[in-house]
Amino acid sequence: MALGLTACNQNTANNMNNQRKANTQKQGLTTKLNAPEQASAFIIYAAMKYKGHWQKLYQRAQATKLSVSVKNHTGFRVKSKDYIYEASDDGKEADTFYTVKDDQITWYTGKKKQGSAELSNVVNYLNSHEQANQVKQLAAITKIGAAITSDKYGVKGDNGLSFIPKSLRGTWYNRQGKKLVVTDHTINGEEIHMIDNASFAPVSFKQTEKWARARMENINGIDCYHVQSLNQQGFGLLYTVQKKDGEHAIATYSVDTGDFTGSYWKSIKSAKINRDAVFASLK
Repeated sequence: MALGLTACNQNTANNMNNQRKANTQKQGLTTKLNAPEQASAFIIYAAMKYKGHWQKLYQRAQATKLSVSVKNHTGFRVKSKDYIYEASDDGKEADTFYTVKDDQITWYTGKKKQGSAELSNVVNYLNSHEQANQVKQLAAITKIGAAITSDKYGVKGDNGLSFIPKSLRGTWYNRQGKKLVVTDHTINGEEIHMIDNASFAPVSFKQTEKWARARMENINGIDCYHVQSLNQQGFGLLYTVQKKDGEHAIATYSVDTGDFTGSYWKSIKSAKINRDAVFASLK
């Protein structure tokens, strides 16, 4: 009797899973995709439209994982000046990458442009071929911001752009009105990269003129984002987010000395009001 109930429960569970999958396909995809879903949609679309390398990538990634590294366009020998999204199934450099500008995606195989499409067209195409489940499944094993070491493409030894902690992102101000602008990958225009020290070999200073490396460190119980420019002397700056009187601020410190060097707030007004705020010591 117990075996019969177990089998019945299993069948019920399978039916529910099948129903959920059917509902997903019926609902389809929308243009409001998160980052892993977007990447998965772009790879599946390219596999269906362009075959070849893209199809092989998709087939292998289904059995392993999909890694997407965000690269500076330098050294890729394509016309686009936008970020390059390099897709791989094994974490190694591949010939499959794409760019995104506004809502237009362009796919490349090596230096060859394969084609372009608007995001809405990609979504419509995948929905018309009932690929919603496949996108969701691939997204579940997709890593955005993976480290993939450049050799043939890009700057040799570059592992891709880092994602700066969300707590630091935004536009901040000191009391003189100076801005600190932090995006997904940049601090005041300087790109934060993951670097493979053993193979890093830019062909010129200009290639990496506005590049830096960074890592998280905990000093005296304070989480610090340690940023060091690649082409400047010194050990760089430490960026910390601290809360003062209910407001968050970025406090910066010298890596060389541990001295506090300044604070940035969400508005100039807040910066002026909190000009005498005392921040944690890193010494």
